[in-house]
Amino acid sequence: MGNIVSIINALGYEETFSYDLLGRLTGKYYSRLRGIVMKKNTIKVFIFLIIIGSVYCFYNKYNKYQMLKEIDDSAPIVFAAEFEDGNKGTFKYNIKTGEYEKISDYIFQELSYSDDYEKIIGVIWEDRFQGIAELDMRDNSFKPIIDLENLNRCANELGLDEISYSLPGVTYIHMPRYYKGGYTFFWNDIERDICYIEKENNIWNMKIVNKSDFRCYAYFINEESDILFLETSKKLFHQKTGRGTIIEKKIGSSEEKGILDIDLTDAIDSDGIMDMPVDMSKIAYYEEPEIYIYDLNTEKKKHVTNQYLFNQNIMELKFSPDGKYMLYTVGDNPFFGGSFYRRTFYLVDIESGNKTKLVKWRTGDMFYGIDW
Repeated sequence: MGNIVSIINALGYEETFSYDLLGRLTGKYYSRLRGIVMKKNTIKVFIFLIIIGSVYCFYNKYNKYQMLKEIDDSAPIVFAAEFEDGNKGTFKYNIKTGEYEKISDYIFQELSYSDDYEKIIGVIWEDRFQGIAELDMRDNSFKPIIDLENLNRCANELGLDEISYSLPGVTYIHMPRYYKGGYTFFWNDIERDICYIEKENNIWNMKIVNKSDFRCYAYFINEESDILFLETSKKLFHQKTGRGTIIEKKIGSSEEKGILDIDLTDAIDSDGIMDMPVDMSKIAYYEEPEIYIYDLNTEKKKHVTNQYLFNQNIMELKFSPDGKYMLYTVGDNPFFGGSFYRRTFYLVDIESGNKTKLVKWRTGDMFYGIDW
């Protein structure tokens, strides 16, 4: 009796060869048992993966249902956009149904709500009107506040450069907000001067409430204390490229206090991503891959959720009106040097950290501002 050798061929079958003492082949046998076992194991793995995927999908749907069932949707998400199909203007988004409705043919750029959520303010930069305007959410009525001609007249009196209109969609007035009896905004494209404007005896008067020697991306002003919060490129904590600081200062004072060292977004024409609730007690910010909320009273930060980015940017963070949830948007980086970030809306429960994807917009949909 010679040797017996077994191998597994390319088809997964077991082949057995027997040889005599002189090394001559005396027999060849094959068995399908091994192949059958391998096929059964493959089928089991496939079925297991289907079950896991189904459970995951069911969990996500249930989680989304539970979150949306309890949410207060009395104040809708509002955004200005120009959609791929040509539809453009300002819209309100129903977070429970996922449907959106046009509320104005005007594109309210860098819009924001009033404290009572009855109006929104924004920059209109179109052939028919250039300046700051508001939209009454109760009847969707449009009201111009101040046009570019009057803004430039006021800017000249302060020694600021004038702004000229060339094309729709490229505005040099940023982040208009309601403030006391008037309005604040960044003047010109470098976003260093915050101006306040109000009307007295039917005449517009403007003054500079903050002047910086570094770029500012976003700001909030507490009306009661006149405390200003700025998201800036100033490096108070680290000198590393891409770092900045959220600064606290009192209007009219030169003293500044660095609150947070932050990672600056590298999104094109970024307007900053920090957000604050109505009572301005907290700051939402992103430090890849985590979204945090910093409590100004306790001086402690709370981890909200993780959002890993793959050729993407965080575009906006927005507290819900009741402060229980947060809307954040992720933009897929444009290809071939384009400027359109394909946005995805996410909703996260601040207390539990549970999150869900609300909607992924089309590649050609361009957004000009979002608030909640």
